[in-house]
Amino acid sequence: MIRLFAAHRGTVALLALLTLAGSLLLAGLPRALEASLDKSAETMLRTSPPLTTALTVELDAAYSFNPPKNIDAMTRANASWWSTMPPTVRGILDGLPRFGHETRSKMQIGRHRYLSLGWDNDIANRIKYVAGGPPGPSDGPKRFEISLAAKPAAELGIKLGDTVPFEGYQAVVSGLWEPLAPDDVYWTAYHSKASKIDRTRSPLADEDDLLITGLANGDALASGDLQLRYSWTFQVNPAAVTARNGQDVLDALAEADRVVRSAPPSASVSTGIPFQGDNTTLVTGLDQLIKEFLDRLATTRALMVVLLGGFAVACIGTIALAVRLLGARMHGSLSLMRARGASLPRVTTVGGGVVALAIAPAALIGAGLSLLVPGPSLPLLLLGPVALAAVAIAYACGATAHTHRQPLNERRDDVVARRPSPRRVALEVLVVLLGIGGVQLLRSRGLGDDPFMMVVPALLTVAAALVALRVYPFPLRLLLRLAARRRGAAPYLGLAMAARAATGATLPVLTLLPALAICAYGAVTADGLATAQRLAAWQRVGAEIRVQRSEGIPADLIERVRKTPGVDQVVPATVGRSNAQRRDTAVVAVDLNAYRKLVAGSPLDIPTAPASGALVSSDMAAMASFDITWPEQLTVQPKGKIASLPGVDTTGLGLIVLPALPQHTNTLLISGDAEAVKAAMPVGTVIRTVDGALTAITSVPLTSSLMTALRVVTLALAAYALAAVAIMLVSGAAERSRALTLLHAIGLTRRQAKGMTVLEIGPVLVLAVLAGLALGLGLPTLLGDGIDLSAYAGLRFGDYPIDPVTPALLAGGVAVVALAGVYLGGSRAQSR
Repeated sequence: MIRLFAAHRGTVALLALLTLAGSLLLAGLPRALEASLDKSAETMLRTSPPLTTALTVELDAAYSFNPPKNIDAMTRANASWWSTMPPTVRGILDGLPRFGHETRSKMQIGRHRYLSLGWDNDIANRIKYVAGGPPGPSDGPKRFEISLAAKPAAELGIKLGDTVPFEGYQAVVSGLWEPLAPDDVYWTAYHSKASKIDRTRSPLADEDDLLITGLANGDALASGDLQLRYSWTFQVNPAAVTARNGQDVLDALAEADRVVRSAPPSASVSTGIPFQGDNTTLVTGLDQLIKEFLDRLATTRALMVVLLGGFAVACIGTIALAVRLLGARMHGSLSLMRARGASLPRVTTVGGGVVALAIAPAALIGAGLSLLVPGPSLPLLLLGPVALAAVAIAYACGATAHTHRQPLNERRDDVVARRPSPRRVALEVLVVLLGIGGVQLLRSRGLGDDPFMMVVPALLTVAAALVALRVYPFPLRLLLRLAARRRGAAPYLGLAMAARAATGATLPVLTLLPALAICAYGAVTADGLATAQRLAAWQRVGAEIRVQRSEGIPADLIERVRKTPGVDQVVPATVGRSNAQRRDTAVVAVDLNAYRKLVAGSPLDIPTAPASGALVSSDMAAMASFDITWPEQLTVQPKGKIASLPGVDTTGLGLIVLPALPQHTNTLLISGDAEAVKAAMPVGTVIRTVDGALTAITSVPLTSSLMTALRVVTLALAAYALAAVAIMLVSGAAERSRALTLLHAIGLTRRQAKGMTVLEIGPVLVLAVLAGLALGLGLPTLLGDGIDLSAYAGLRFGDYPIDPVTPALLAGGVAVVALAGVYLGGSRAQSR
């Protein structure tokens, strides 16, 4: 065994290299993807509004039998709600106590002036008093001491020591304070209204309502007569939610919601504090965020199953070709052993052992190297290298046992073609039917967690390869007949050699076609995703540069932007909302012809402006006319339909596109240099660019990792396809060399020898390339919604034509390189 291993060390090294690379990719790529999934979940939670990711238990004291009456009771309730949460939920929380209470509604202290009171357990550590001190206990049920933020109090003319009456109560200002860190998330997210005046305007009002928030003593506020709303907030640790526990967390959140809502009336949660269960609610957006993440997670894993399944088929096929090559090299030695009396198990052990000595260490090294890839340690990922090695060794043992089942059982399948057995025909029919049926199920049900659904794409490529093998002899016979009519013998002899080698084409086609199909699918998916992401960025912005000012953009500023060096074109627009026929409607006033000229050459499709009137959404198109009140009182006359306009969010809204209204301009659509535009605009202007939107789409860790994985698998499949062709060429080199040497003796030229070699290998290669390319381009359509990549594309994936150029160039490149190698190999074979 060791001698055979050493004697064929070149082939053994090739086998080991193929196994090592396959094991590394099969174990390392999913590991890297899992790491990007975890990073994506953490980024999603870290960048979402804190109150959206937090779990907040709210209690409306107006409907509670016995709400907490002091801070101690609220502290005990905080511990109670913490212990009530399911263990999985507690495992993702940061454990910091955040609770407080505030008045249910604002209280009027003057004309268009209002006051609200509150207390928070941690606010005292986040402020500094610039005058006075913190509020003390209440002197009575109708009198409170409060402290106010210094700047809002000054705006309303409230000073230290003032008494502010409100609705039969009195509030004495005991102190004025400032936030220690105004930009901290505590003030920007949790208590955004506490340190500034909140301004709102009611419909038809002529003045803003001003709301100032005062801090009261916690015990005094809780024990008073004001109607309060209590809250206990539990924040999530962003790093605690991963791709492995996401579904468990979602299920636990549903259980937490049920537990909070089912707290019985007038009963203690766990510490003796009674609550009205029907009015205790759990408020969170975490469940929705995790649902969206799990949808993206399922899509990512589905795509990886398709890619890695195809790669596994190609990898196993290429390794099997290498095993067959090694078996052919060892055939003489093993036949001699068998002829000298060695038993079949002994010969099988020797033949399989040589392969095992090459494959097993390589698989272990590949699996070990995959542990260097950053990512979670998942023993399941090591099954890939183990399965790869086991299948290769099993194939080697089976092939050796079949070849040497009888001593000196020499036969030539290229002289006498054996008809396929009924079992083989039945098996091939079964594989084809499973592939077709699996595609139908995949389109209707999606990939999901069904093991059968996961292997359907790979099974489909194998089924296509079997069909191609059955079809292969017919065009080959036609080519032979056409070559027989030519005067030159070389083309006919080359095709005759191809026909003679057709019996051995099964394994090469079963390797090449799936490899090239999944390679083409990966290329078209990566190219399609990049195209869709760019289109989505344009649709989100609506122009190369979009400038928005809520207070409007005057004409002199527009002219200044137009004259700014680096600015090519400027189209003023008016964008806002109005009410049309009792429906909220997005209103856009823009010169559509100028807009079309601005975005010429971009992927955007801007409708042509009507001769008069407006474009409206389909539900308003049947009306002769109707009125809107924004941006001014106007009568709209529909003259055409429009479903959407780039850069305008019409979710749940109607749409009206009017001719330009320069006097109401609040948006500029610009082409040119974004930095020049930013320098020309005043502070506070919102400027969005296509490049910025594209970066926001592609910079998500999971999106970038997915694109990298697509490209890596595509290149790896191309490399294995080339390796398979090279092994095919080497496998028949000895017999080809003998035939060409004999033909050379009767006048075969070097050029003719090269052509014959190309014609021998070329038909199988062309068949695999064309069938694989066709299947790869058709897979997105065949799989349908079974693998939906819309979450990565930024829009509905598939709403644009698939570009076949990149996969065609890739498949063509593989074919050209392979044929070039075959051509040179033919020259070397003849020269020997």
